[in-house]
Amino acid sequence: MTHRTTRASMAFWALGLRACAGTAIAISAALFLCVEAPGAPAAMTASSRVLTGELVVTNAARNQFRLVQHSGSFTAPAGTALSEFDGKPVQVEFGPDGHTLHIRQMAVDYAPITHGFEVVSGELVLRDPVTRTFGIVGDARTYVAPRGIDAAQYAGRLVQVRLDEDGRVMNINLVARAADAPLSPPLGRCVFGDASIAAGASICRGGRMLRCTDGEWESVGTPCS
Repeated sequence: MTHRTTRASMAFWALGLRACAGTAIAISAALFLCVEAPGAPAAMTASSRVLTGELVVTNAARNQFRLVQHSGSFTAPAGTALSEFDGKPVQVEFGPDGHTLHIRQMAVDYAPITHGFEVVSGELVLRDPVTRTFGIVGDARTYVAPRGIDAAQYAGRLVQVRLDEDGRVMNINLVARAADAPLSPPLGRCVFGDASIAAGASICRGGRMLRCTDGEWESVGTPCS
């Protein structure tokens, strides 16, 4: 009888030790959670202690700041010139206790702006009314008028041609001619209304194609409409 009581007592004692050990582990875990740094980000883990974002100074006197798109407020290490990072993208490294260790400014890549335009001024020379091609006196390039713009109406007149970055014509604008500018067409060009047409250009007139040759209109013999 005495032997059984002793074994029962030992079993009860062992269960008590296991219960105490489990309680101690639970209390230790609870203490660990309670002493976690109050300023640490909620999503921070042992393998993720770096946050990036735009830094905003919230209290310069206390060296406090926040990160755009991240909740919570943080405190920079003593001696950090926090104002130098204000409004800039940064990388913030935290220690295991949630305190800020380092703040580094992130490099920002700026793509150069390559868009632009060019303006060419001068007297417009019509090359081919069908393909809407023309040139500018003193400029060896050939341009194509956009659809909806009749380059023939600008032939022999002073214009400003606006080109995009690829050299395509964006628009054509008339430029007022000076009062003392000559009104007669240069040698070798033909007159069509109040415009002068470059030699070699063809137009449709009276149902026939006419070509400008040495300042005179000559019939090509091809019907047109």
